[in-house]
Amino acid sequence: MTVVQDIKSRTDIVEVVSGYVALQKAGRNFKANCPFHMEKTPSFIVFPERQSWRCFGGCATGGDAIAFVMKAENQDFAQALEHLAQRAGIAIPTRQPREKEGVLHQVNQATVELFQKVLHSPEGERAREYLEKRGVNQEALSTFQLGLSPSGWDTLTKHLTGRGFQAQDILAAGVALKDDKGNMRDLFHRRLMFPIRDTAGQVAGFGGRTLDGSNPKYLNTPRTPAFDKGRILYGLPMARGAISGTGVAVVVEGYMDAIAAHQHGFHNVVASMGTAITEHQVSALKSLASTFVLALDPDSAGQEATLRSLESSWQALQIDFLRAGGKSGVVFNQRHLSASLKIATLPPGKDPDVLIRESPEEWERLVSEAKPFLDYLFEALPPRFDLTDDEGKLQLVDSLSFSIRAERNPFTQRRYMRRLADIVKLSEADVEARVGRPQERNPQRRQRGETTPRAGASPLGATHRDLREEYCIHLLLLHPELRERGLDIPPDCFELSENRDVFTRWTVCSTMEEVQESLPEGLAEHLQAILATESPPLDRKARERALEEAVNLLKERFFKVQGQALLEQLEGADWEDISSLEPSLRQSNEINRQLRELFSGSSPATP
Repeated sequence: MTVVQDIKSRTDIVEVVSGYVALQKAGRNFKANCPFHMEKTPSFIVFPERQSWRCFGGCATGGDAIAFVMKAENQDFAQALEHLAQRAGIAIPTRQPREKEGVLHQVNQATVELFQKVLHSPEGERAREYLEKRGVNQEALSTFQLGLSPSGWDTLTKHLTGRGFQAQDILAAGVALKDDKGNMRDLFHRRLMFPIRDTAGQVAGFGGRTLDGSNPKYLNTPRTPAFDKGRILYGLPMARGAISGTGVAVVVEGYMDAIAAHQHGFHNVVASMGTAITEHQVSALKSLASTFVLALDPDSAGQEATLRSLESSWQALQIDFLRAGGKSGVVFNQRHLSASLKIATLPPGKDPDVLIRESPEEWERLVSEAKPFLDYLFEALPPRFDLTDDEGKLQLVDSLSFSIRAERNPFTQRRYMRRLADIVKLSEADVEARVGRPQERNPQRRQRGETTPRAGASPLGATHRDLREEYCIHLLLLHPELRERGLDIPPDCFELSENRDVFTRWTVCSTMEEVQESLPEGLAEHLQAILATESPPLDRKARERALEEAVNLLKERFFKVQGQALLEQLEGADWEDISSLEPSLRQSNEINRQLRELFSGSSPATP
């Protein structure tokens, strides 16, 4: 997820707003006197399910947690984002010029050459013995360009400066650092080195394994403009063809696991280089594979890693941003499952590296017989809760709810519902009432493209994205001929502050490049995600229709959210004092009029 999504996933709007105004429960929502203008009757509503707020009084505005902080603290988007980032304990990365990455790749490539030279020198004898003991052959050594970092404290630094690289670039690449006296010294010493290539095949960073038992066992390049461990999969450039050809991507945890797999002919294997596969890593594979198999270490830490991997990757597997269809060639289908997720359960004491070398046939069998995601969860989650206690049962049901609802086959959904009911010893009807109606049986919600699950419904968290909003921006940025139509879009239709901020910047910038340059820290990544999204090819008229339909859906949502909140206000109102209700009634009538006008002569697009 982007840094903006990460911050919002760790932010609860009720907690944020409660720090400024006292909230009162009002059905599923909360209400209060608006903190931004004087009023006697509460018109300020907080929607926990949507993680948004709106004033239905004098302000007539709303948004998400970022928008609230912007208004409450009189801050711009960047300041409000930083405010919430500090609250969530998240550092916002700084942007670097793209040209800088090219220099860092050159530094890293020169580093690879030195490491390889050292490995094949007398100094590398011990490392070569270790690799031979681990069964790594010469072909694998060459394919993955393994090396050895020298023993000297500044051998690499001197080598790189001798090649003409500037000290600042060597430090920026993360292969050297400054000591307490301000002198540069190498980061890696006497370690077996694994060059890590990005999706374009360029060396972005390194992983180094100790050979003498010193700690840490593995040391990675720190985060740099070229290297972010959460965005790269080890071995992907080598695995791309096999993954695309088979449609199956197998994800292991370690470098040696991936190398062993490739050496034994399993070329569709990549490594996550850590304890959890991220959404960015999943996104890198989605265009290549339709089936994902996680095959992580079988020890308790490996089991924990698997669960954390699912937490961060399952939502990414759920999002199929655009697909062909409908009048405009575009369908908003955010919950369409575009890939299946499976878990390969390995024998105790056998990580992938050991298992592959000892029994390639067994590895192949375990991967082919990997369990569906939900079956794995049904085995892994129940032992984590006290099922003799009602609260423990409830926690288990809530932990499995989202995953059951996300299952598209209604017969499969029913089977898991019965299985869960048996585990917690409740009737199937009671479990279904808590889990919620299966997705396929609630088409209207899916067609509206709603992005936020019920409060407490998903143990994996919300993606904090709105694909309709993103698609509007996607069209406007890439197709300048839509500008005149886009300028008529009310900014309030964008509920998410990051989308609203990008849109408002677009309205005052003449080119996409100007928009990119004007973005504050934290939004560049979000914009790139929008621009990189695949969309079906459309001619000019089809693009105009697609934008119109998307904007109409945003407006429809805007009016309906307002209308629903007004209805909830009226349900608890004092009808004896009809004069106090007149503003709400007038506003409700106006919303209904606008909805009729919006779709007069046509009906909303239905995917």
